Amino acid sequence: MKTLTIAILSLGALLHLSSVLSAADSSIPPNILFCIADDASAHFGAYGCPWVKTPNIDRLAKNGLVFENAYTPTAKCAPSRAAILTGRNPWQLEEAANHQSHFPAKYKAFTEAMADAGLYVGAQGKFWGPGSATDQNGKQRSWGLTTSGGESHKDDHGAKFKNFLADRPKGKPFFFWFGSTNPHRAYELDSGVKAGKKTTDIEQVPNFWPDVDTVRRDMLDYAIEVELYDSQVGSLLKVLEESGEADNTLIVITSDHGMPFPRVKGHNYHLSNRVPLVAHWPQGIQAPGRRVNDLVSLNAIAPTFLELTAIDASKSGMAAITGLSLTDLFRNQPKNNRDIVILGRERNDVVARPGSEAGLGYPVRGIRKGTMLYLHNFAPDRWPCGDIDLGLKDTDASPTKALVEKLGDKDKFWQFSFGKRPLEELFDLSSDPDCTHNLINDPKYRIQADALKEQMIAELTKQQDPRVLGQGDIFDNYPTAKKASKGK
Repeated sequence: MKTLTIAILSLGALLHLSSVLSAADSSIPPNILFCIADDASAHFGAYGCPWVKTPNIDRLAKNGLVFENAYTPTAKCAPSRAAILTGRNPWQLEEAANHQSHFPAKYKAFTEAMADAGLYVGAQGKFWGPGSATDQNGKQRSWGLTTSGGESHKDDHGAKFKNFLADRPKGKPFFFWFGSTNPHRAYELDSGVKAGKKTTDIEQVPNFWPDVDTVRRDMLDYAIEVELYDSQVGSLLKVLEESGEADNTLIVITSDHGMPFPRVKGHNYHLSNRVPLVAHWPQGIQAPGRRVNDLVSLNAIAPTFLELTAIDASKSGMAAITGLSLTDLFRNQPKNNRDIVILGRERNDVVARPGSEAGLGYPVRGIRKGTMLYLHNFAPDRWPCGDIDLGLKDTDASPTKALVEKLGDKDKFWQFSFGKRPLEELFDLSSDPDCTHNLINDPKYRIQADALKEQMIAELTKQQDPRVLGQGDIFDNYPTAKKASKGK
């Protein structure tokens, strides 16, 4: 009887999967190769960037889908990756809304649900973090991974992926997470120029930095690191093609958030939260070569992968998912309304702003709808990049940061990067993608701003966000996994 029940359940899963994958005309779950960069904005050739060369990713984009408006819910590593793994926004994940946090054991990741369902699951490189993650028994969390390992620039990534495939049980679908550490800082100074790049290759420096040689050279050094990520992807693709599994493997290329520069990483502007997102799957994507303009969030990753592998999140023990699966877009049959994305931020770095044991955060919530981006800064009295006397900890060290710091607080570029912000900000991304012209005090935009705020609050109330329910102090008082050091 038990065997019969298992057989019936298995048949039901296959029938469900068959309907999900009608575009692929197959009842076989796809393999999934997920590649995530560390701190990359959409500076790929596929996104029209001429000063960064990404031939491997561009090839996938040409024969797959390019998502023009993909956003991470928050532009910091650990909370962004928490959203990817759970399909929930960071403010729905308690401590995991913060950087350097303790990931609550009760929130199950899609990789754990996959492992429970019998998929062969592995990872290499950066997964979730930085922070602490233990299971319900207080042991180091495995995330359901059969194999995992670190990576560096010199590692042969293809060889590690090849070993993973060689160890896979015959006929079992696989999921593999490749987490690059590129283009995270630190960079080799002037590596871009040494590689033959020219500062004139950069068509435009963002309006919030001075257009000077130091900044352009820093951007070229960043370009080298993005290109290293592309070469890592190329190594994985070579192994995949040689394995014979490429046709039924969904490849997803993305990044956790924007580039590690002032006013980008850790903030909530267009360049901060908009990320590259490319999907390639010969057997499952209809009309490849499309560019998708829908607004999508990285919290869509988990429900997409779970649907394609016929896993019911609620029955697997995962908390209710907020993100919308992308499978309808794969089939070129959009059915979901994707006219908004919600953004936010809590505590990024430890003791950047004294006021609690681990330091106060800089709470923000935002909404993009159409071309408009509305941001609500809940604590405009705080410094968005951390207190000045503590070294502006919420901005990674870089030549660009050092240059802007030296300009002093009377300079407009200093104010763009480090200055205090008003309660509300409103930007029209069609004319101001750098978000330097705040429209909030223009009377003709007031009605639009109020409507965006109302929709944002309504959506966050449905998501039970403590910040909009009057309980936002909870995020400031969560403990940190990183030892707090006071000083620069």
